This record gives sequence, C-alpha cells and structure tokens, in this order.
Amino acid sequence: MTQQTRLQGAPNFRDLGGMETADGRRIKPHRLLRSGHLHDITDVDRQRLAEEFQLKTVIDLRTSGEMARKPDAVLPGVVYHHCPIFENQAEGVTRETVTDIDPDARMVAMAQKMEGQAYERMRELYKVFFDDHGIKMYRQFFDLVLNQTDGAVLWHCTMGKDRCGTAAALLETALGVPYETVLADYLLTNERVLPETEKMIEKARAITDDEALFEQMRVLDSVYEEFLSTVMGIAVERSGSLERFIEVELGMTPDKLERLRFLYLE
Repeated sequence: MTQQTRLQGAPNFRDLGGMETADGRRIKPHRLLRSGHLHDITDVDRQRLAEEFQLKTVIDLRTSGEMARKPDAVLPGVVYHHCPIFENQAEGVTRETVTDIDPDARMVAMAQKMEGQAYERMRELYKVFFDDHGIKMYRQFFDLVLNQTDGAVLWHCTMGKDRCGTAAALLETALGVPYETVLADYLLTNERVLPETEKMIEKARAITDDEALFEQMRVLDSVYEEFLSTVMGIAVERSGSLERFIEVELGMTPDKLERLRFLYLE
C-alpha cells in the first residue's frame, strides 16, 4: 500500500493506492487522496501534488467558518468544491467555534468546553454525518469522485480524521475493500496526528497544568473504532446494510459502482 505517503505541511495526507479489495484487486495509486486542510502545505508539497499526483480536484468537507480561518492553498489547474458535511450542528467541537487568535489557547478553550465529555461529544457528532444534509453532501462527494476520469481527487476536512475518514470508509467500502482494511486506514490517523498533538500540549502547559484537560485534547485529536461503528451503524439502521445505504442513500447504483471500480481499481 502507498498509505505511508506524506506531505510536509499535511501530516494526515495519504494515497489510498494499493489497498486490496476482497476480490484481489487494488486501488490505483495517485488517484484517491485523503488529507487534512491544505493551508500549510509547502512548496515541495505543491510540486508533488501537481507533478507526482496530477491533482485535479479538491473536495473540502469543512464548514464555511473553518474554510475562512484556514483557506486551502490555491493550486493552478485544480478545481475546488465545497461539500460541508455540517455547518451549525457542531457548536463547541469544530475549531471555528472558538475565536481566540492563539491556536494553543484555542485548543485549550475547546477542551474546556467539553467539560470532561470529549469522547461522548465526538461520538455524538458522528451521528450528524448521516442526517439529511450530511447524506446529501456525501452523495455529492461520490458524484465528484465518479466524474474524475484522470488525475487525482483529494478530499479533506480540518484534520482529515472524522468527516474525511467517514468519506474514505464509504468510498473504500464501495470499492470492495474489506472492513478490517477500512478500519486500519481510519485508525492510521492516530499515528499521523499524535506528534503534533503532543507538541500542542507541551505549548499549552504554559497556559495550564491540568492533565485531565490535556487528555481531553488528545481525545479531540483522535479517532476510535467506536466512532466509525457509530456512524456505520446508523447507515445499517437506515438501509439494512452499509452496501444498501451506499446504493440507495448515496445514489451509487450497480452501474455507478461498476464505473467507480473501473475508474479506480486495477
């Protein structure tokens, strides 16, 4: 697998190329990319996205507030699409809801807002992903991926872990990737973001010495199997199975699934 590919300014970036499906095929390299925001990418990253990956499309799953605070780098020849999975339902959880200009103080304030309930709040947030608006946005996500006939498509949220991770799980499932592999890709986020989280906590020690608060910060920056199973469980409840949810709610008819696999599997 090529999932170990990284960008200097987007540590949770990766290429899904090489992931194996249940029937023995693999996702084509340099076609399906997941990431956190592209605000901090370097000149080297820009060159790699243009030349190595031939990036053509970016799908931004963030809220308007998140986009305004950290707009993506504008890359020549790339088309940008805004598909906000939610806008106002995540008060106190997404980073645009705390306006302190210092990022370390902002994260401390977010953790304080959790009142010790960061895990529960994050798990509840996942339930919003598949409300009527969220389903509409994930359906649009699939339509954009289906229209990508060459080059790479990249989708992201802020950290590339929750909204982005759910999109990746849905797409990988639609391509026939076994759940164990889907879950491993989802959980890889923890390995990718932990170093930056610990750096942030070290800086935050200048503000507070509350270890319980630091643990809340770690939870906010992490993913858990239970989070993914929560949102996938909603899909099963709604449609009877995840595959049926992808077909009916996300519009991926058998013909579209066949085209998706033609485009992205080898």
